[in-house]
Amino acid sequence: MKKRALMALPNLTATDEMKKIATSDLPRKEKTDYGYVREVCEYYTYLRCIKQDGILKVAFFFPEHLRLDGSNPAYEVYLDKENRQFITYNSLIQKWSESKLDRLDWKRQYWYTKAYWISDEDETSIQAYLNINKKAVEAIRQFQRDVREEQLEQRHRRETDPWDKDMEQVPELPKDWSHWVDKVAIQQNYIYYHYKKGGAKTGYCTYCEKEVPIKVHPHHNQQGRCSCCRHPVVFKAYGRAGYMQTEKHFAYLIQRCKVGFVVREFQADRTYRKESLPNSRLYCQEIRRTIYDRERKPRTYYWGLYKQRNMRWISGSPCSYSWSGSHDGRVYGKTLPTLEQKELRCTGLVNWIRKQKSVDPEKYLAVLERIPQMEQISKASLPKLTRECFSSCGTVSELIKNRSTGSLIKALGLDSRRFQRLRLHNGGCDLLRWLQYEKGTGREIPDNVLLWMCQQDIEPGDVQFIADRMSMVQVYNYVRRQMPSFRRNSHEVLRTWEDYLSMAKKLHMDVYDEIVYRTRKLRRRHDDLVLKCQEKDIELQAEEMEEKFPHVNAICQEIKAKYEYADADYMVVVPDGILDIITEGRALHHCAGSSDRYWDRIERRESFVMFLRKTDDPFHAYYTLEVEPDGTVRQKRTEYDRQKKDIEQATEFLQKWQRVVTARLTESDKALAAESRILREKEFIQLKKDRVIIHTGHLAGRLLADVLMADLMENTDSIQSPALAAAA
Repeated sequence: MKKRALMALPNLTATDEMKKIATSDLPRKEKTDYGYVREVCEYYTYLRCIKQDGILKVAFFFPEHLRLDGSNPAYEVYLDKENRQFITYNSLIQKWSESKLDRLDWKRQYWYTKAYWISDEDETSIQAYLNINKKAVEAIRQFQRDVREEQLEQRHRRETDPWDKDMEQVPELPKDWSHWVDKVAIQQNYIYYHYKKGGAKTGYCTYCEKEVPIKVHPHHNQQGRCSCCRHPVVFKAYGRAGYMQTEKHFAYLIQRCKVGFVVREFQADRTYRKESLPNSRLYCQEIRRTIYDRERKPRTYYWGLYKQRNMRWISGSPCSYSWSGSHDGRVYGKTLPTLEQKELRCTGLVNWIRKQKSVDPEKYLAVLERIPQMEQISKASLPKLTRECFSSCGTVSELIKNRSTGSLIKALGLDSRRFQRLRLHNGGCDLLRWLQYEKGTGREIPDNVLLWMCQQDIEPGDVQFIADRMSMVQVYNYVRRQMPSFRRNSHEVLRTWEDYLSMAKKLHMDVYDEIVYRTRKLRRRHDDLVLKCQEKDIELQAEEMEEKFPHVNAICQEIKAKYEYADADYMVVVPDGILDIITEGRALHHCAGSSDRYWDRIERRESFVMFLRKTDDPFHAYYTLEVEPDGTVRQKRTEYDRQKKDIEQATEFLQKWQRVVTARLTESDKALAAESRILREKEFIQLKKDRVIIHTGHLAGRLLADVLMADLMENTDSIQSPALAAAA
């Protein structure tokens, strides 16, 4: 609709009759049934219309304007029935709008639809033009709703037409599909029997669908086998059986289509009702389709509610908490032989289905796309590595060294002898990683050492810090000798050993001297070096840390304005830099200034070190805090890594401080906080898994993970923030 042509249509002004009615129809106050007082009158709007050049022009007048002898309409609505268009001109603000009537600014919303004045001639004209047998305003609203619905449908069809074209090539279901689902896909069957003294001799088998002899003394819900079909069954007494539904089973149908093949996923179960026993009702719903082209590129659809309008096939995967993404189930077998010769050739899928019985074909093909050697791994008698292709696909994919070769041995980065060792011990990713490391270094590692490393979940990267000085056999023997002092935890031995060598290097000890790196009593030597590191000159230590972690000082200065806060009792102070943190650690005798992990976390903005002070004594070390970017307090420790009862008095202040910090956070702060939370949770999980125990101080004997979790003080305001949830 061209606006210039619309403005050229004849003007519609108020008639004398309309002004006269509006003047006499003065608003009056009326009390409603609910006790409210409102202004009412007979007419809230007045209408005139004209039809010219196929356009219907309808003018809306407000009564308050007519009472002041106004002649111009408030709104002019233009309708084009042939082209299915409409537009409104707002005379009050002199702007065009494509809104429907109910979206315009009415002083008494919706009353204009119930009480309006229009001449009989104009109302008949509107009804005749729109061919809608409703009152004038309702006819206009109906036309506008229909136009909007058609426009919405057109927009949706631009998206759905390609989907429907894809769905047209999906073949019909096989004729015996329902029977196959009932007998093969659903694997729960029952024998219904009438209770008799001495035991029932016959019963109805739901798989055989006939009376069969019972060779055992049955009890209700007892498991057994049918004497005829030999299928596992559950015995059900008619007198005790009622409404029952089997578990939901998944079934798959693979069929040829125009562009390649389609994998169809179904969900099926049986329902039994007391009044119709032993008969059942079969339910089978198709929930997912994945079409693969000739290059095996997938296009996935699911059955769902499209834009809150109708149920149909929708491209993509359902966004639902109930959809877990992968389900094993039985696969219909009659279509597989022909597909195996062409579409599924060189995939190994058909052989996998025959071997495994219950599979998810879509997951198999997705794993095969990422790990092309999976079929070879499966056929090479490596069951553990085959399982890990599905459970740890990313890890196996990273261990594939050469994807282009046709040789599995070369693809795994091994030689024939090491490949035979992998098969002999049914190795998975852990053993494969060690064999690759052995081949890369050229240093032989005995099988018993490799298997022990795998059993302890130790990877080559875990021992890299000492691999240039000791063989793996020596590492194996040394760790085992030290384990009794570490509650039999090999990972704790390795962490302490690496930390010990790091401190020894800082103290300019010869870490390549066997007496140093193979110290006989590792824990005692580690604790000794901790004390020596604390005794080292603070400024020298600060200079070394500034060289190793060059951004810490700048980060501390940058975050001061955001995190510092004080009230009458307490204050949170951000240190000026590394020197302040080391000084604080010395004053309170804890490890905040002597451990590289805190500097590394600040450098990566995972967490920051801050000081809790009393407002009346701001220069006296009180508590040291480890704080995540959103204000979550990971740790709060005073002298000798302790917490005293007085920290409970400061908790309310810290909560108030967290609320203040939340208001100051930027989107980048929230994103950093989300990453920090993930890293913290991973660390807690690993500490629990390794059962790391505190051996010194007042917390000796307790699990480190439990202590850290109890100390955690999360900023709940920040966690509930929508932006932070999105970032997470």
